[in-house]
Amino acid sequence: MRVQHISSSKNDDLISGRFDVAIRLGQLDDSSHHAKLLDRFDIIPVASASYLTQHHIEPIVDLEQLKNAHWIAHGRLAKPLSWEVRLPSGENVFFKVNGRAVITADTAASLRAFARSGAGVALLPNWLVKEDIAMGRLTQLLPDHQFPKLGIYALYPNTRHVSEKVRIFIDFLQNYIDETAQGVK
Repeated sequence: MRVQHISSSKNDDLISGRFDVAIRLGQLDDSSHHAKLLDRFDIIPVASASYLTQHHIEPIVDLEQLKNAHWIAHGRLAKPLSWEVRLPSGENVFFKVNGRAVITADTAASLRAFARSGAGVALLPNWLVKEDIAMGRLTQLLPDHQFPKLGIYALYPNTRHVSEKVRIFIDFLQNYIDETAQGVK
């Protein structure tokens, strides 16, 4: 088996691009491809101390304040500034940012860099910003609110039979994720 890694925020067509497997993060659009959910992860709103100091006299303690923040959003998402959020009470509410994003970018790493520089609030995977939060470079906003979980998917063409190399690769990824989650690696 030979692995070729191509990093892209575009949802290229697997068949015309001659891809055996694509790994997609987030929510999947309707597709003619097969998808295997490998795992789920939390997304959390974060901002730097410099942004919070410059733009907010008081800490952000509720969704109303968060709605009015300067947002940094992923440009590929259809609705980058609205989500269903679970409140500490357990109630689910629809959350929509007032206005448009001040910055859009096409990778989570770019969004993280803008957030770290003080440009605004970004909604990012918890695993991407965990170290930044621990080191004080970013602050998690509203930690008692739960934003939607997103998925990690292996996408492969909708063919009559899944090739052995695709099946083996997806099984390898699933095992790696499972072992990593259990702290084995």
